[in-house]
Amino acid sequence: MAQIIYMIYVKIIYVASMALVSGVFLGSVTVAFFRHMDERENEEKIGKTIREVMLRPMEIHGKEEEESVLQGIEDVRIDFEKLKACNADIAGWIMFHNLCVNYPLVQADDNSYYLNHSFAGDKNVVGSIFIDCRNRSFEDRNVVIYGHGATKRCMFGPLKDIFRKKFWEEENNALIFLFDDDQNLRKYKVFSYYIVEKEDYYITTLFGSDAEYMEFLAAIQARSFGKTGVCVTVDDHILTLSACAGIFGTRRRVVHAKLLS
Repeated sequence: MAQIIYMIYVKIIYVASMALVSGVFLGSVTVAFFRHMDERENEEKIGKTIREVMLRPMEIHGKEEEESVLQGIEDVRIDFEKLKACNADIAGWIMFHNLCVNYPLVQADDNSYYLNHSFAGDKNVVGSIFIDCRNRSFEDRNVVIYGHGATKRCMFGPLKDIFRKKFWEEENNALIFLFDDDQNLRKYKVFSYYIVEKEDYYITTLFGSDAEYMEFLAAIQARSFGKTGVCVTVDDHILTLSACAGIFGTRRRVVHAKLLS
């Protein structure tokens, strides 16, 4: 009798375990499916927005023409009036890595809203590329910009490429172009890139003194996974791109770039 009860108990445990595993698997597949749908929806909206608001001598019709935009970057104009009519939080536009990153920038009163809202303000798990709420302007010594990095080619997913040798074979890949909402173009060049545990240090936006800022610059340069040959001094202003790294999102993929002009 005891053996029968034991066998029934084992069977119940087995069935429950299989149900749990199946539930977890189904849940993961469901989450992945809806994330993929949100990515697709977001990228379609971005593509449509690019065609509507990015003004230049020639319209973009394909990849070859898209890459030519970076060659005549000074001629590019963004219709920020149209963008702000869609969302008053629009604060600029960022282009990077041969337009693998080509998105409007938003800024809210906190650093959580645009983690799961699109640049148009719609609910979307992919989120947006957004500026740290503590940054007062693009004139700050360290302008911090966030984006999800777990996706493949969406948002800040392409930041993974910086950690590959092939990325550095093309010099212009290391240039980041940023338009503010007054059409001012800022050009940056990557000088440090690394992965770090989640922390607040690298996203410091205000510095009490030149000495504190210089110490900060030395620390983030020392962390770099590779030498870029870009010299950074206390007189320079920098841009920091931050994305989650790894499936659990506990680490951060960080890119620092120096303002050139």
